Formats: sequence, C-alpha cells, structure tokens
Amino acid sequence: MKSALLRNWVAPAAAGGLFTLCFAPYNLWFCAFPAALILLNVFQFGKIKQALAQGWAFGLGLFGSGASWVYVSIHEHGNASAVLAFILTAAFVAGIALFPMLQFAITARLTRRRLSPGLEGLVFIAMWVLFEWVRSWLLTGFPWLFLGVAFIETPLAGWAPILGVYGVAFLLWLTCHALNLSYRNRKSLAALACSATLIVGAWGGGALLQQIEWTTPRGEPIQVSMVQANIAQEVKWLRENREVITESYLTLTEPLWDSDLIIWPETALPYFSSQAGPLLKQLDKQAKENNAALMMGILSADRGEDARINIYNSFIALGQGEGSYNKQKLVPFGEYVPLESWLRGLIDFFNLPMSSMQKGSPTQAPIRFRDATLMPFICYEVVYPDFVAKLAQEPELLVTVSNDSWFGASIGPHQHLQIAQMRALENDKFMLRSTNNGITAIIDPHGRIASRAPQFQATTLSGAVELRQGATPFSRLGSWPILIIATLLLAGALLLGRREQTAVPAAALEQAG
Repeated sequence: MKSALLRNWVAPAAAGGLFTLCFAPYNLWFCAFPAALILLNVFQFGKIKQALAQGWAFGLGLFGSGASWVYVSIHEHGNASAVLAFILTAAFVAGIALFPMLQFAITARLTRRRLSPGLEGLVFIAMWVLFEWVRSWLLTGFPWLFLGVAFIETPLAGWAPILGVYGVAFLLWLTCHALNLSYRNRKSLAALACSATLIVGAWGGGALLQQIEWTTPRGEPIQVSMVQANIAQEVKWLRENREVITESYLTLTEPLWDSDLIIWPETALPYFSSQAGPLLKQLDKQAKENNAALMMGILSADRGEDARINIYNSFIALGQGEGSYNKQKLVPFGEYVPLESWLRGLIDFFNLPMSSMQKGSPTQAPIRFRDATLMPFICYEVVYPDFVAKLAQEPELLVTVSNDSWFGASIGPHQHLQIAQMRALENDKFMLRSTNNGITAIIDPHGRIASRAPQFQATTLSGAVELRQGATPFSRLGSWPILIIATLLLAGALLLGRREQTAVPAAALEQAG
C-alpha cells in the first residue's frame, strides 16, 4: 500500500514541484533532470488506472506550485475570502491537472502491450510534446509552464528558433531518456555510445545554433523608453483617481521625448480612448513635434451591428506611429466570463471590472512606426507560441504590454517575463515588455534581458534596440515540424514495439522446435 502511494501519488507530485523550480524566479533548470528521471522510472506503462492517478498527481504538483499566483488574483483583486479563494484556486489547479492525467492515461493505453524500456520512453516523450501543444489551445488554452521555457539560458535554447518551445522540451526529454537508458545498460558500450552521441548532438548542436543570426539588423538602432507608473490595481478604476493617474504618466514621460519610441503599458489610462480625446490629441501633437512615437494600451469601444457596445483591450499609436490593435486572446474571468449567464453575479470575482470584452479581429495589421512596423501583444497573448510566431514574421520589432499587478508579489510576473524571453528567442527579434508595476524589460533577440526596471516602483526604462528584418524557421512554420517529428516518433515506436511482440513468440516456437 505504501509503495503504491509513493509510486502513484507522492513521486509524480514531487516531480511536478521540481519542474516549477526550473522556471523563474528560481531558474534551477537542472531540477528538470531528477524530475524527468523520476517520471520515467515510476510511470506505470500499460496500466491505465495507475497512470490516471500519476498524471493527476503530477498536474497537482506542477500547477499547484507553479500557478499558485491565481490565488492572488482571486483573493486580493477578486474580493474573495481566503477560504473561497483557496477553494477556487484548488478547483482551477485540479481542472488544469486533467491535461497531464489524460496524457498519462493515453500513454499507458498505447503501451498496454509491454514494449522495451527504450520504446516506452519514446512514446512518453512524444505524448508529452503533443499534449503541451494541445494544452496551448484546447478550451482557449493554458500555455503556461511549458518545460522548454525553463531552458532559455542553456545550450538547448539554440534550437528554439527552429523547433520552438516544444522542441526544446523534446530534446530535454530525449537527453533524460538517454541518461536513464545508459544507467540501465551501463555494461553495454553500444548503449553508452548511442546515448552520448544523442546528448552531445542535442546540447552541442544547440550551442552551435546559438551562434546563428536568423534575422538581420535594418538601419541604425533606435532609442526606446517605457513608462512604469506602478498604479495599484485596487485604485486604478476609481473615477476619482483618473486625473492623478494621468498626471503620473505625463510626469514620467516628460523627460523621455528625445526617444524615438515611448511605450505606456496595458490599459495605462483608466478610461476609454473616446473619453481621452483631448489628451490623445495633445500627446499626438507633442510626439510629432519631437519626431517621436508614443504608443499605449487603452480601452476602446464601438457599437456592433446588434447595437450593443463592444469593449476592446487596445493598443494605439500616436505621433510618428500609426495604427491600432485590439487584443485577440482574452483572459477567462479577467476579460470575459465563461458560462456568463450562470456565473455572472455569483461572487465579485465573476464580476471584475472590464470582464465583458470582445476579441479583436484575427486579420489586424501591424503598427506602423516611421518606415518600420512593430507587432504588439497584450498581456496573456505573449504566452501563445504559434500565435506570436504567425504575427511576428514581418514586423521588425515586438512589443508586449501588460498589467501584472493582478499577481502582486507572486512568482507570476517573473514567469510571464521568462515566457516573453522565449518568444523573442523563437522569433530572433527584440521584445519590449512594458508593464504597469513590473517587470518592465528590454529583451534581445537571443532571449536575454538587456535591461530591466525594478518591480513595484514608478520609474522608466530606456535603451537602444535594433529593428530586425527576416524570420526564423519557427516564425515561418510554427510548431508543425516538431509536431510531425513527435507524431512520427510515436508511430515508429509503436510499430517497432509490435514487431518486437511478434518476434518473441516466433523465437520461442523456433527454440521449442
């Protein structure tokens, strides 16, 4: 009984917790090795009931520790009591944990006829890659805590512009699988040689790929500045604070007019663009006089065909900038309420300010900046690998604006920044991250933080960045190459496994004869 409890619940949950330590702010990426080895050795191949328990336990460990910031949003900003916030957070974690539960169960089902350890591991790895992808879109998706993100500062990161975040995780798992098989077959020189070749190819190849520049600079670097006003979420939407908040942004911006590009964060001004007409005209004039572009996140609205008012989370450009963008990937409960007719009004959390927004059109053009273009991603949008890749092919600069005050002093903003680093790396372009209270940062095309502002301070961040033209293989093809590789690996492992199973009885009959 104790052995089953340890194997089916404790060990997988512990592995999930270890994976969380791989991500920011801990950045202990090497914890992925013991976590992966635990899973490869305790997983109940061929046993569906046990695999269901293991998958759910793993999910509880991973999301219970890695997505704990959800509690902050519900309790501190959703006005839910500590007990209710804990219950809702636990329900969220339990629901997201169904993804690895289903993944593990299908893996067990596919290996119900016992395969060799080598093939079983390949099935596990292929299913991991495919299910991370599924989690990025099913039921609007929750593309958070993808394992590849944790390896942004390792040689494996060199593969990201080709295979994306799923490909980095794929190579990490192959490395761990090779180490595991090497230990099991440590007396076999052939097995050790094969494992060593794979590991050197993955890590050494990644190091070599890091030297490649997939995009090229265009023109001279430009001077950019970002404003971090540090407005507390609980006071932001109070009408009496509008003038104070506006004045904060104007004061912080005043010394920045010698910059080429100035960026304010998501919903910087706590009112609609239609209500800010005179202010926006003034800022547009001031930006043009200084030959600068000012861009900001702001709410906008229009009237739909059914006469209803549609509200959008928008990004607009003034001065030497031109165009606007409406957010496409909305945050459940924060920007819209699933099952609204049932949930709206039950508790304050289901009635948050601005939780009735509409999606922007999927065919929006990039923002113009002088003779260049940039692509904005508003908050949660930057966590979707393929969504960003599709929109990042032509623009020469990437921008993400966010208001991470929803997550307080939790690990959420640190993880969000690390995800933005991976998007910059996948597309080999500078990423400007402008936030309300941190973490505002300039990210270079290699996914490294060039400079960052301190969290929870009203401040600005300035620096020089390059406009870059061209696209990486990942920008052009998205995740399809690694998904095809994973699918072929899965099919090949199962086919070889079937041959193994038919070969054993034949050999037994021959021996008996």
